[in-house]
Amino acid sequence: MKSSRARGIPWPGAWFRGAVVVMLLLVSAIDVVAGPPSFERLEYRLSWNRILSVGKGMLEMNRQGKIYILTMKVRSVRPIDIFFRIRDWFKCTVEGNFTSFISYEKKVREGGYRRHDQVFYNRDTGKVVYLKNGKPEEEKRVSPPLYDPFSVLYAYRYLCSPDKSCKFMATDGKHLDQVTVTPRKKETVRVPAGKFDCWKVQPVWRRMQGVFRTKKGGYIYIWFTDDRERIPVKMEAKIFIGKVVAELVSREVRR
Repeated sequence: MKSSRARGIPWPGAWFRGAVVVMLLLVSAIDVVAGPPSFERLEYRLSWNRILSVGKGMLEMNRQGKIYILTMKVRSVRPIDIFFRIRDWFKCTVEGNFTSFISYEKKVREGGYRRHDQVFYNRDTGKVVYLKNGKPEEEKRVSPPLYDPFSVLYAYRYLCSPDKSCKFMATDGKHLDQVTVTPRKKETVRVPAGKFDCWKVQPVWRRMQGVFRTKKGGYIYIWFTDDRERIPVKMEAKIFIGKVVAELVSREVRR
């Protein structure tokens, strides 16, 4: 590990903490005009500074009756896998109209680190129940609408015009935070899946935490296609070790 740092290559745990945020912010693949599809799978390539391939990401959205199930997986690739294995998994349940989340779960496996969080929300009572590694933590009362890190950008895409800013309250169970999503400009980007005309959007937390603290110079940008599909084709997160970039490789969709 010391020799890697000496060569200027950052610790892989930092890569993937950035990559997880990248993937969480890429879950907003909602077609505002035509309506969200019943099924969608998005595959991404994750890299550091668009130079070193560090992992793969997958997002799925499934409609089940009146709710949507959102799933995300992030995993490391060789040679990263050899000395720091990453297997992160996230699942979210949201109301069919994306007006609040119902449950949020994450399982983090990064090297020897293990973490299992579960969050449940009852919009009728406003009660937020948070379990860390199976143990109940402090409960909260929050009026709806309320979102988790997964569903907040779904709400942005479904409830807001792509050329206007919106604000949402979100929680990971432990913290409450206000998220502001602001469109910046139109750009054309090229990713493995092709060339796309996009809206460049910036989500900002009121209290940036960890490697994304604003005093560290961090920022996050997402590029959504400027068409009926509103596909998130690219994401870039600037953190203290450099840039973590996610680029769309493929998309499967069923209406």
